[in-house]
Amino acid sequence: MKPAVVAAVGGASVVGVVALVSGLLAGRGAARGALGGSAADEEAIARMLASENESGSPSLWREIIWTQIRSLGKSSIWQRITAGLGYGPQGGARPVASDKPATAATRAYAARFLAELPPSSLPGARRFFEPMQQDRAFQVAEAARRKQKTGQPLTAQERRLRRYLSDAADIRRRWSEQGHAYVGTVEGVEFWT
Repeated sequence: MKPAVVAAVGGASVVGVVALVSGLLAGRGAARGALGGSAADEEAIARMLASENESGSPSLWREIIWTQIRSLGKSSIWQRITAGLGYGPQGGARPVASDKPATAATRAYAARFLAELPPSSLPGARRFFEPMQQDRAFQVAEAARRKQKTGQPLTAQERRLRRYLSDAADIRRRWSEQGHAYVGTVEGVEFWT
């Protein structure tokens, strides 16, 4: 074969491989462009992990982060996590909690995640909750509402949890009625579309 033909065929193979790899990584590349990897994004992720499930494994943390990335739209991850309001508890406009300071572990994982963008094992997951924790919080909230009706003072925890109006079964029912589908569970945390 002539060198020009070998170069053309070899070049076409390289282009094909690059195109194939690019296609396979397209979702991660799109996320990388949207994230930007800013210090604000890293801090927001680290605070979200510390607030939502500080003792979770990297597998759980990865999936929690991906739920927020999939929901970004045109906003940054910081804007998504904080709703542009700064750090604070979940509720109102904030889709997740970010009220606890980042730990060394959550900060290190956030930096590693943004550098590597490890693939998700739960495609399509955009929301999550921990059923056991939800049921406990709902029980405290119900007891707090009963106490409040009788004029008894509430503890700080009861005041904070009063806004919990659903147990796990109710969340599953509502999300299903809204067309969301169960995707999987990691360490007791359920993920839904």
